[in-house]
Amino acid sequence: MSICVISQPRFFPGLHYLHRMMVADIFVIFDTVQFNPRHEENRAKLKTSQGTQWLTIPIHKVSREQLIRDTCISQNQPWQTKTARILQSIYSKTPHYKTYEQEILSIFTRPYASLTELNRASWEPALRLLGITCNFVLASEIPVTGKGPQLLLDICQYLGADTYLSGGFGKEYLDVAEFAAAGVEVRFHEYEYPIYEQQYGDFIPFLSYLDMLFNVDLDAEKIMAGGKIVAPNLSQAYSLSH
Repeated sequence: MSICVISQPRFFPGLHYLHRMMVADIFVIFDTVQFNPRHEENRAKLKTSQGTQWLTIPIHKVSREQLIRDTCISQNQPWQTKTARILQSIYSKTPHYKTYEQEILSIFTRPYASLTELNRASWEPALRLLGITCNFVLASEIPVTGKGPQLLLDICQYLGADTYLSGGFGKEYLDVAEFAAAGVEVRFHEYEYPIYEQQYGDFIPFLSYLDMLFNVDLDAEKIMAGGKIVAPNLSQAYSLSH
């Protein structure tokens, strides 16, 4: 089985996003779709004493239709300093902040030609700690021209993947039979967030992986335990350790 995941890049993503990387053979960074400021391409959700807060990177906006691959970071404000200060103010008293402080903050000191480059840099600590070895490919470097679900199928076929692992929303628009007829099985990713010790009261799921990293360190076993691959008929689940 060769599992392909196709997903927009995320900035310091959540555990569910890392989990997809852990189970994928090929992870396609879907940078050929429109940038959406309401998603997490340029922001990460953190937990503070007042609830959740977005850590947001300023974007140079060219048009409403600009693609992720064409989206760059705005240099009109000192975002690096502000970002480091926010992380320090929220997590400096957590058990593992000092352990990872320099590695995380150093990410903000590098020059980036695009937002996607920053996103990929934000994954590096997690890739190292979790031993993630999937092959990362930019959609913009794949010579296919389909649209919608056909584009997803074309990408899988071009990369030689026999399984496409979709997010749950794929159930609403994917023609599973069409994929199967083309030799690609569709499976859906489900994730139940593992509970770990957080600061500031009751547990909140779907935060940036930084929250787990600073509070309890990244726990590969816990992250893996939260997910499963589900067949289209929803009656069969598959182990994610392949």
